[in-house]
Amino acid sequence: MPNLVQRTLLTCLFLLSLTSLSAQIRIAGRATDKTTGAGIPFAAVKILSPDSVLVTGQMADSAGSFSFTGLRPAAYLLELSALGYETLHAPVPPGNAWSAGNLALTPAASMLAEVTIGGGRPAIQRQADRITVQITGNPMFRAAANAFDVLRKVPGLEVDGEGGILISGRNVPVLFIDGRPAQMSAEEIRQYLRSLRPDQIASIDVITQPSARYDAEFKAIIDLKLRRDQSLGWTGQLSSSLQQNQYTQSDNSLVMHYRTRQLTWSTRMGYVGGYTIYRYGALQHLSDKNTQRTRTNVPTRHDNYTFHLGAEYRLNDNHRLEAVFRGFRSNRRTFTDNTIHTVTPAEIPEPVAFTRFRNNGHPVQNNLTADLRYSGNFRKWQLELAAAAFNIGNRQTEDILYSDDYDARLPGHWKTALENDIRIRTVQADATIPAGNGKWNTGIRAAFNSTRNDLRYDTLGAAQTFLPDSSRSNNFKYDERIVAAYVSRNGTWNKTQYSIGLRLERTHTIARSEQGWQTTERRYLSWLPSFSLMHPLSDDQQLQLSFTRRMTRPNFSQLNPFRFYYSPLNYWVGNPQLKPSITNTLTIGYTIRTLSLTLQAGREEDPMARYPEYNRETHVLEYLGRNLPYNDFAGTEVAFPARVRPWWRMQNNFGLYYTREINPYHGVTYKIPILQWTVSGSQVFTLPAGITADISYNYRSKGGNGLYRSKHIYKIDAGLQKSWLKGKLQSGLNVYDMFDTYRVVFTFREKQIIDNQLYHWFGTRRAVASLSWRFGQSTYKADQRKRQEEENRVSM
Repeated sequence: MPNLVQRTLLTCLFLLSLTSLSAQIRIAGRATDKTTGAGIPFAAVKILSPDSVLVTGQMADSAGSFSFTGLRPAAYLLELSALGYETLHAPVPPGNAWSAGNLALTPAASMLAEVTIGGGRPAIQRQADRITVQITGNPMFRAAANAFDVLRKVPGLEVDGEGGILISGRNVPVLFIDGRPAQMSAEEIRQYLRSLRPDQIASIDVITQPSARYDAEFKAIIDLKLRRDQSLGWTGQLSSSLQQNQYTQSDNSLVMHYRTRQLTWSTRMGYVGGYTIYRYGALQHLSDKNTQRTRTNVPTRHDNYTFHLGAEYRLNDNHRLEAVFRGFRSNRRTFTDNTIHTVTPAEIPEPVAFTRFRNNGHPVQNNLTADLRYSGNFRKWQLELAAAAFNIGNRQTEDILYSDDYDARLPGHWKTALENDIRIRTVQADATIPAGNGKWNTGIRAAFNSTRNDLRYDTLGAAQTFLPDSSRSNNFKYDERIVAAYVSRNGTWNKTQYSIGLRLERTHTIARSEQGWQTTERRYLSWLPSFSLMHPLSDDQQLQLSFTRRMTRPNFSQLNPFRFYYSPLNYWVGNPQLKPSITNTLTIGYTIRTLSLTLQAGREEDPMARYPEYNRETHVLEYLGRNLPYNDFAGTEVAFPARVRPWWRMQNNFGLYYTREINPYHGVTYKIPILQWTVSGSQVFTLPAGITADISYNYRSKGGNGLYRSKHIYKIDAGLQKSWLKGKLQSGLNVYDMFDTYRVVFTFREKQIIDNQLYHWFGTRRAVASLSWRFGQSTYKADQRKRQEEENRVSM
């Protein structure tokens, strides 16, 4: 009898489990454009109860497809919304499964200005605070070799020879990846962007007016939305490029994803090896009337590694956990050869001195990042929690030989050892609560940053032994504590979309320098309001207005009081007394059809700048840091994409920028207005045999700052791309700076104080050959092919 009872209970439990499993239903569908029939990527999908209470939600994939599982059998309401489309509601009948098929959304031209030329899904979408550029499948970016090439073509962005990025001619943006700050060093970011291929990027958001949700230091943001394959199974991509100028460098990366219904694993590994080249030059007329010419040649050998491990776990449709662990190792060897040639001012110059400075440096950087995030839906409101830890470890040794061909007493030998450790710890919580025709956003954040820097100089003494040089050695410690809170409201009122917010940040910093036993401590509270408005004037016109107040804290390199040498007679020094700057910016935007016009004006108070001081006796030129009273700035930008022929597309951007820097210097306050203009664009041609050709150009006119004039800068790039094996293999050939014209040249304005000219050459002329191969075994191959077809319908 007991066995019978046990069997009966087991049978009942089994039947109950079957009933429970059968009680879970699946809802699937696809968001499409009503006009073109193309899928709408990353549409927001919500499952609501009949009384409009949020049950669960998710984001559609890159082709607009979505799927919900594990729901209880009941009647639901499906809500679909996407940028630039009217929201759609569809009733879901009770049952075990329901497939909505294609759900067509109607474009809302009065709410969003979209650039669509020649049909297909919109390639550029504009809002009050940002533009979104579709990358995957966009013909304009098909011939690009990496993410830097993509950014060069985005309206409002400039990329210089070193890989530095500017927005609106003045703001250095912060890099985000999938909506989150990229915890990387500057060198790691450059390597990441060079290894990231365009077909790995779904879209890019350029946020020119960050809201109160973002940190005060984020004046502008570039958010890369990576392409995510929603198919189950594993996929990968192997990419390699080889660049050649005076030297050779290779860049290789492997990306792999494995996805189940609940768990997604991702990994990225990269390696960069080879050489790059940089040259610096200066021509200076000294106080004794002699002329001094400096030439510096710096080849650098790279041996760099990077890895990324990520896991995303879906507890259910409402709750997700994500963990990321990332590492980077930069192992470089620099071989600096510097000469300073001094001659008399006679008609036939005679040599006075010829000094040579050789520096064999070995900088090593080891970075580790851990990032943990949680996101959850609780009926009508959403919660996001995040914690991150970021460590940077820099170690550098130098062996410096100094000699003078005309003075045997001057030969010298230095050695340096630098240890620099940076630790960043952050925790953050954000909540979104719907209310009326909008929603409230609020959150808090705490950051704990510390930097430890020890620099030791040893000089070869008379007894041929190295002795510590206390005049240049130093130990610098910097601690920063930031606590922030914000609240904002987004919504619609009489067709006008609005966002208004306020952010508060309390900062406490302590800087300690052993040299002089100097300690600087600061505490300050910053109030940072912001708002944006977007109003439709007609079906194809809209007007945008926004205001932001942002703060820039001095970074570690600006505060560090160490000497960093360009040459024995030229170095820069940080200033621990620097104060943060505050920037107020007002922006007006107007769009009509495909034409976009942006006007911007503002003032930056206490901007940080470097200024030169020349010693007329020793001829040493040092660059020091300080706060200026204020800067006024204004600018206008125009962007116009067009498809001239079915096989010929173009993107043209024009910028006009004005600055007036208030700069007290040697008893005179300079108020010099500076006007610069830029032109950039690209011409993309679809040739027979599936070949895409691209010619890109960038030009910046003469300009400068309050103390220096700068010459114009320009370059022309070209590229070819072709797909093989049904799109699995991509090949490319790119030539950058075809005519070797990219040089940065500065001339000091007041020659009676300093009469010099400086130039920088970054070796940007180079040829790059690249290959990329997609591979994998997906359980939904047909869906994947369909998704790729949809992505290729993007038009511009």
